Amino acid sequence: MAGNKQCGEHTELASNSAVRVTRCTCGTVHVTMFQNGVTVRMSPDALRNAWAGFKAAIDRMDEPVPSFGSSIIN
Repeated sequence: MAGNKQCGEHTELASNSAVRVTRCTCGTVHVTMFQNGVTVRMSPDALRNAWAGFKAAIDRMDEPVPSFGSSIIN
């Protein structure tokens, strides 16, 4: 997906107050996050894998934060 190749017309797949997901005629999926204006372009399989990671994190967000044995990731 790298390079300056212009994508074609987009079809909206989903949108809410935080994100808009569109698909280009070339098949590339564009995920735009409104809070910071960042758009990530990826393949449909990459979107599926990213969603699985986001879902796993969301499922664990309400768990208590351990006071030891954790690591900080910057």
